[in-house]
Amino acid sequence: MSLPIAGATSLWIGWRYLAIRGRAFVSLITWVSVLGLGLGVAVLVVVISVMNGFDEELHRRILGTVPHVVLLPPSEGQTLDPAQLAPVGESFRFFEAEGMAARGSGVEGVAIYGVDPTGIAAMDALSQKITAGSIDGLFAQPGGLLMGAPLALHLGLAVGDPVTLILSSPANDTVVPRLERFTLAGTFEIGADLDYGLVVVALDDVLARGLGQTGRVGIRLKLAQPLQIDAAITALREIVPQSWRITDWRSNYGELFRAVRMEKGMMFLLLVLIVAIAAFNIVSAQTMLVNEKRSDIAILRTMGASEGLVLRLVLVQGVLVAVAGIGFGLGLGLLLANNVTETLALLEALIGARLLDGTYFDSVPSVVLASDIVLIAAVSFVFCLLSALHPAWRAAKLNPADALHESS
Repeated sequence: MSLPIAGATSLWIGWRYLAIRGRAFVSLITWVSVLGLGLGVAVLVVVISVMNGFDEELHRRILGTVPHVVLLPPSEGQTLDPAQLAPVGESFRFFEAEGMAARGSGVEGVAIYGVDPTGIAAMDALSQKITAGSIDGLFAQPGGLLMGAPLALHLGLAVGDPVTLILSSPANDTVVPRLERFTLAGTFEIGADLDYGLVVVALDDVLARGLGQTGRVGIRLKLAQPLQIDAAITALREIVPQSWRITDWRSNYGELFRAVRMEKGMMFLLLVLIVAIAAFNIVSAQTMLVNEKRSDIAILRTMGASEGLVLRLVLVQGVLVAVAGIGFGLGLGLLLANNVTETLALLEALIGARLLDGTYFDSVPSVVLASDIVLIAAVSFVFCLLSALHPAWRAAKLNPADALHESS
């Protein structure tokens, strides 16, 4: 018998053994295997897609505000030609310092950014999330300041109110506090920790007040692909003089994004184990089916069917169950992942609680990646195939004489 004919025979007999009476599955355990496997795959698709969404949203919100790369000169006043940096990214003059924002008895530690009009426009996530006042107020007159709306609320500030920034200034062998008065020109809310710890002032104000020594004055770079930071740093090393210091967003937020990736990996591993448990139900289903068909398998063997043919026809049954379960799971998972906010709203209505209260999000982001879907399908299929091998091997090794004697 040629290989193609043998394969077709295995497929035909395997399907006939698996389906009877209008192709309904022969046992409840087979239905349970398909349903369990499908639900496991669906949960895996939804959870990984939601974690992709949160990861992408964090990147967008945080990397749309913080500097991607900061270039610091060896001495104050040195600068670089923006044309030199154009191949790597957009460049802007920039000031950064650590300090405190105070109003009355309220004091909070903040990061202080000094930017010019072109620099603030490059902070996409911030410029699009102004909740009160305006960005123009930052530059309309000296002393303007932007801060996160939650921070302003905590300090009891409204647009137009005075606010004091406390910075540390070097003096001989020590540092002394320096108090500078500003006016709140606007508030923003990007939906991240920066809402509670970021203050933006005009760079011209910083230089006019002589605040350069209280922090770092340099050049901020905005990259088209901030996640490809290693390539950007390598390119900058060839352009920027060796005496310049180069820092990037990973110094402050690299650990956060690494933790998110690690959490995604651990969640994938845990959910894959659930899929594996569901896949191993195929062992029970196939074992039961082989026991029911012992006499039929024995007759096939006495008619000349090889062990390989028997192994393939039983394996085909497991593969059909796997394909049905994985297909059902992928379909359900993609449906839920693409409508996760609506699904969550329905769940909230059923339990009478708001699941996103206390978070930065008013909806659940979801990003379905084709690579994740392929990986989930492949891993699930491998587990199912491994589960089906043992019953198939036992069927192939069945002694025809013993099976016929037991059935007589």
